[in-house]
Amino acid sequence: MKSALKTLLGGVLCLTVTACDKPIDQFLDKAPGVDVNESTIFSSRVQLETYIAGTYRLGIHSPFHYNDANLISTSRLFTIDAAITDEAESEVTFMHTESWNAADITPTSAPAGREDERFFIRWTAIRNANIILERLNDVPGLEEAYKNQVIGEVKFIRALNYSEMLKRYGGVPIIDKRFQLTDDFKVGRSSVEDVVNFIVADCDDAIAKLPATYPSTFRGRATKTAAHLLKSRTLLYAASPLFNAATPYLNMPNAADNKLLCYGNENNSRWQLAADAAKAAIDAASAGGFSLVTDKGVDRNYKFVWEQPDNAEIVLAEKVYNTRARTQFPYYGMAPSSIANAWGGVSVIHNFVRKYEKRDGKPQTWPGGTDLLKKYAELDPRFAQTVGYTSSRYNGDVQLLETFQGGRHAADCEGGAWLKKFIPDAVSAGTPNATYNGIVFRLAEAYLNYAEALNEAQGPMPAAFEAVNLVRQRSGMPPLPASLTKEQFRQRIRNERDIELAFENHRLWDIRRWKVAEQDGVMQGAMQGLRITRVTGSTDFAYQVYTFENRTFLPRMYLHPFPNSEVFKGYLVQNPGY
Repeated sequence: MKSALKTLLGGVLCLTVTACDKPIDQFLDKAPGVDVNESTIFSSRVQLETYIAGTYRLGIHSPFHYNDANLISTSRLFTIDAAITDEAESEVTFMHTESWNAADITPTSAPAGREDERFFIRWTAIRNANIILERLNDVPGLEEAYKNQVIGEVKFIRALNYSEMLKRYGGVPIIDKRFQLTDDFKVGRSSVEDVVNFIVADCDDAIAKLPATYPSTFRGRATKTAAHLLKSRTLLYAASPLFNAATPYLNMPNAADNKLLCYGNENNSRWQLAADAAKAAIDAASAGGFSLVTDKGVDRNYKFVWEQPDNAEIVLAEKVYNTRARTQFPYYGMAPSSIANAWGGVSVIHNFVRKYEKRDGKPQTWPGGTDLLKKYAELDPRFAQTVGYTSSRYNGDVQLLETFQGGRHAADCEGGAWLKKFIPDAVSAGTPNATYNGIVFRLAEAYLNYAEALNEAQGPMPAAFEAVNLVRQRSGMPPLPASLTKEQFRQRIRNERDIELAFENHRLWDIRRWKVAEQDGVMQGAMQGLRITRVTGSTDFAYQVYTFENRTFLPRMYLHPFPNSEVFKGYLVQNPGY
């Protein structure tokens, strides 16, 4: 068992895949000669654990794009998705985000292209899960409790991969078994409703079978709370305007295929299902030892959550790597080249900075002037824990960040500030290696899911205020005004998600599930930064808001395109507009 645990935590690659450019049928069929390897894999618990570890590596998704040359040859072309949205801009132009910002999204560059480099890897994870479910009883000497745990784990992984595809593509083929050579590989897309139901069923089974917690050395494995959170997230997306609609964002050429894009009706009860699932996740957390971080101080709680691996708030994190240097994945696509000599940093743009409220809960104003540091000091404490701004401490290497014109760190910093979140203080030239925190689920999301869904289902109920206020108050922010209407609460909870879940790969999907991508300054129109200059005789800085880029968003981009390599086989209906 000890060797299997090391395999899980170290992320040893599963034996069944070495490339990412194969078609789906090659991942789902029964390859000649595979029975010999399977006989080995399912000959003992230790071998099974190794296979499960590989399935985790293939099937768990963090905010960071996958980085493994054995699977994705172009992995170094991917930064975090924040630079697709109004959160950020990439320092360099060769990252995948540039294609999104120019609306240059096509089905021809997949599989390892600009849309979804993990498309085929997800099918491999699903195939692994189906094989384990099929062969689990062949492993000798397994007690029932352990077999139930394994079933829960692989159903969670299968559900997670389907949830990731749902939010990208809408309805996708449902594959719940390992294909045999005599099977028809060309399975068509299922409806959004059927895919949601399939995910929820897997989550429910996982919830019933998974343990509440594991020994501390087993962090990275799915728990009951993780399965609850996956169900919560899936139902929240399903209840949102993109899918919970009578008509889709664009019509399919064949009207009958519109069910692949949305439910075909709007039903407010879907919001209540999402609220109930989020509440169940909150209620399950304490048994798993999960809780909001509240004991580090309002100016430290938030940073502790994203910086400290395996803290009490993290329900599940990706465990592919141990320590990483500042010029390695995932840091090389986030750290500014002027600081780490990496591939290029993520510049936080003003469209996002102006979402931060002042510490008293009122909006900040940005008219331009000579009091930039005063403006920054008035903001929500989460700002300074997330953003590296001029004159602030970035890490052990940079005690005084200079993003003003002519400053040491100003080159290609269009927003006027650099992203600090995700880059621990320990990542520096003196101590170059640190364990990165690839958060998949954390408990604060459950509270925000609950507040949003409950408001949409029933209006601004006291329980919705309580949930969001718990998240705000641990960072020193005042409660939301109790007089908010449903529409006002909706805007405040959306803004709260933007701030609390910033850069954790939520914003891109929130924008699209809410169908707000076409609003100016969100995923199209003016992207703004601050032009910062010194003020003679002052310790403060002058700033001016300016537009550094105008982005384009096309309605077809509410969902991803499928790779043409699969569409041309005749079994997949392409999403509209591609």
